[in-house]
Formats: sequence, structure tokens, C-alpha cells
Amino acid sequence: MNGTRILRQASPPCSATKGSGKGKLSLFFAFCPDGTGPEVFATRLRVRPKHFERVEEDKKAGILEFGRGFLPSSPDSPLYSHPATASLPNKQPMAGSIMFFRYPSIGDTWKRVKEDVYWTEGVWDRGKVQVGEFLRVPSDDE
Repeated sequence: MNGTRILRQASPPCSATKGSGKGKLSLFFAFCPDGTGPEVFATRLRVRPKHFERVEEDKKAGILEFGRGFLPSSPDSPLYSHPATASLPNKQPMAGSIMFFRYPSIGDTWKRVKEDVYWTEGVWDRGKVQVGEFLRVPSDDE
């Protein structure tokens, strides 16, 4: 599957549509580490406004529950000394993204991830992206 991994196949999609209550939609995560090429960080910053446009649309539609960039796992990462890091408001580099989505199926979640400008522009390492579903709990149906 193009080097991507599915951690768990989702149960059959529910009949919910966008805009129905959160209780009818499953909760999925997308863990999207960045690639390591020399232009990845600069590309991330260049296309970031487009990424944020989509994020805002997803928030308003009730699809995106949470999303953040994450820091490199090592304080010795070359991203900390990358010249573009100095231009960021918090002076912290990003090594990838984590997002939590509400969708009827894992396929819908993969579709959303693959539509993101970070995917299409090669920021995320497609071979390391993981999408999975969280277990439902009784309060999900409230």
C-alpha cells in the first residue's frame, strides 16, 4: 500500500454523515512524521498556510478534534539549527504532525490525510504515516 501501514482495520463504517453528532462517528488518529530530505522543512513552512486553511475547515465541520506539529525526538536534531527555525514564533522546529479526526471509516481518514498539502507536497514521510482507530467508549454515543 505505497509503503503506508494500517495499524488496525476499522469495523464496518457507520451510517453517519458529516454534521451528525460526534457519537455516530469513530475517532481516528493520523501520526505523520516528516521526511528527512534537505528541503522538507522549508517545504513545510512554504505550504503551511494551505495546511492551516484545511485545518480550519475541518474544525468548523467537526471533523478535526485535535492537531499539532510535534518536536524532533532528539535535542541534537539538525532541525533545531535549521535557519528557518529562527523565523518561527516559538523558535521550535516541527518533525511531523499528529491529528485526531471524526470520520465514519478509516478509509475516509486515509483519504483526508492523502488530500493534505503536507502529503501531496512530500512533507510527510509516506512510508511512516500511520492511521488508526480508537476504541469506542459508552460516552461516544451520548
